[in-house]
Amino acid sequence: MMDTVIVAGGSCDLLLHRELLNDAYLIGADRGALTLADSGYKVDLAVGDFDSVTEVELERIFRSAGEVDKLETEKDETDLEHAIKRAIKMTAGTVHILGATGTRLDQTISAINLLKLLHDNGREAYIYDRNNRIRLIEGHAELAKGPRRYVSLIPYGDIMVNVSLKGFKYSGDHITLERKSSLGISNEIVDDVAEINCRGYLFVFESED
Repeated sequence: MMDTVIVAGGSCDLLLHRELLNDAYLIGADRGALTLADSGYKVDLAVGDFDSVTEVELERIFRSAGEVDKLETEKDETDLEHAIKRAIKMTAGTVHILGATGTRLDQTISAINLLKLLHDNGREAYIYDRNNRIRLIEGHAELAKGPRRYVSLIPYGDIMVNVSLKGFKYSGDHITLERKSSLGISNEIVDDVAEINCRGYLFVFESED
């Protein structure tokens, strides 16, 4: 089952994610399509109003893309949300999102919240940048010990979430995480595999620094 990689217009170094990009269905959201094209990738689908690129850059996107879905500038969803909806309809497998973080904190928060849209449609999904991998979980999840040393858990939706942790430096049963508290920040995996069990939804941030 082929995975999907969506490249958005935020900060992105494709060299760090070459393994994800190989043998994946590639969607470029707005300037993310230019990032893919200028890095030598064949874009399966380019999506966006392309207000962040010049006419010359847009021509490069059109030459590289198998399909272009050009949107109106005035719309009720971001280019990334539209790209995610297209991915849900057109593809299967895991969705990997690059370039969703950057200097615009509003865009970053919106992108992270869009993981719920993928979750509701039964899709495993991750957001990546240079230092982080982010996903949304519900119920049970296992995390393998790896280069992303720190793990932070932040409730989504509910004001508080009941969590049990195993294999972490700070483990325990029936821990209450609240959105107004930083209790879930900067834990560490100490076993080969760590387990999270929760009642509700949690954003899981795996970070290298």
